Amino acid sequence: MSRVRADDYDAKKQDILDQAAALFAGKGFQTTSMIDIARACGASKSNLYHYFSSKEEVLYAITSEHTESMYADLSEVATLPLPAEERFSRFVTSFVRLAADSRNEHLVLMKDMAFLPENKRDELLKLEGKIVEVLIGLLEEINPGVLKQVEVKTPYAMLLFGMLIWTFTWYEKGGSISPEELADRITDLFLYGFKDGTFS
Repeated sequence: MSRVRADDYDAKKQDILDQAAALFAGKGFQTTSMIDIARACGASKSNLYHYFSSKEEVLYAITSEHTESMYADLSEVATLPLPAEERFSRFVTSFVRLAADSRNEHLVLMKDMAFLPENKRDELLKLEGKIVEVLIGLLEEINPGVLKQVEVKTPYAMLLFGMLIWTFTWYEKGGSISPEELADRITDLFLYGFKDGTFS
């Protein structure tokens, strides 16, 4: 007879992912145990195994859900019926908001993806590649002349992603600059440069 799923199954599963993300982001995947996660959730280790069979499975759930959410949001923004520069601005804002609201998950994706099994890691890398393609499409619309050389398309996209991704090793949304203002400054800097940017 199959086990009946509890009414609060999804809520408890999400709590496990939230607590695990905070632990992985704070102390690292390798030094966090399933017992640590269970304690943070106020549950037993055996109870955790009703939801996840291993710590690696927890890590994959955190990183895949974060990446899938990011891809869904960014690809939707990129197809809005708006001028390319406006869509680019919204692309950056969406990325910043998601990373700020899910900072633990973002840091885990940056630091701990290497601990996933190769096939799971490849799935995430392919999805990240699709996000890069979305951005390249926007940049080609904004300045097709610059991106007419195939060999510079990915470097230009990765320059922006490098700025965005590493920002969240130090940025917290409760600081003096809001996520929206940060996104505006990143957009202005990337499109117009520091010397000629308006930074309004």
